[in-house]
Amino acid sequence: MIFLGGENRPVARGATLRRQAGAGPAKLTYMLAVDIGNTSAHFALFDRTGRALEPFRIPTDSLGKRAAWETLRRKLPTRRVGGAAIASVVPAAGLLLKKTLERRAGIRTCLLGKDLQVPIVNRYANPRQVGVDRLVNALAVWRQYRKAAVILDFGTAITLDVVSEKGEYLGGVIAPGVGISIEALHAKTALLPKVGLLHPRGLIGKDTAESIRIGCAFGLGGLCDRLIEELGKTLPRKRLLIATGGYAAFMARYCRSRIDQIDPLLTLKGVMMIYQIYLTNRKIAGKLPVSSESSEFTGAG
Repeated sequence: MIFLGGENRPVARGATLRRQAGAGPAKLTYMLAVDIGNTSAHFALFDRTGRALEPFRIPTDSLGKRAAWETLRRKLPTRRVGGAAIASVVPAAGLLLKKTLERRAGIRTCLLGKDLQVPIVNRYANPRQVGVDRLVNALAVWRQYRKAAVILDFGTAITLDVVSEKGEYLGGVIAPGVGISIEALHAKTALLPKVGLLHPRGLIGKDTAESIRIGCAFGLGGLCDRLIEELGKTLPRKRLLIATGGYAAFMARYCRSRIDQIDPLLTLKGVMMIYQIYLTNRKIAGKLPVSSESSEFTGAG
């Protein structure tokens, strides 16, 4: 099934996306983009100009709980949503959220990689192995910059993904992320504590927590620098380095490599771009029950 829009149905009292009594069909003004990672699910409404409004996040492991639905109701109080698209690296969470949005909020929703494919040439040996978020990021960078690029995503894992001068996804690198590193040191040792993520005060730790922070921050920053250096030997000189992910702003301080842009909303923007691409494809869009208001999103971005 391919679907990217549709009218909202009335939902329970107090729920989001409700219509006023006696009023005609609600004007569909926004599109909801969702990026579900291993730790957090990120949400953003996009208006017709492609502008993201009020991004927020919910812990991935709480998506099936009442608190998550209450957060969605609170964060989307008076919006009119023409459709939703989800990129998820946690398949069960993606399916669960899709059902929630469709059944409880009346929002027609699609899952990227399942209902819709990411429209990019994928050079992986087994294309199905690539996380949908990595493909979405590659597409977003290519459509924004039209240049070869390395995408540095600081999430639960650290991924480096390479986009060619032709806009192809070439592949990349996966390494342990900040959160995984801190968790592993605590879980796999008898005495090391689980520490919060704070910037180290110096390079020589004066206590155990500070020593762990130094190792994770500077160590992972150095790991990224070395990978970027090696990748640079096979890429054009004018390639871009784009950073994204929940830890991007934190980790950028510990990378010596020149980062051209830090974009924490890159994946959500990519989800929105794919929404636009499918709405402007007349062969596909003509067969979809997409509302006329939803078609206004095709000029955004």
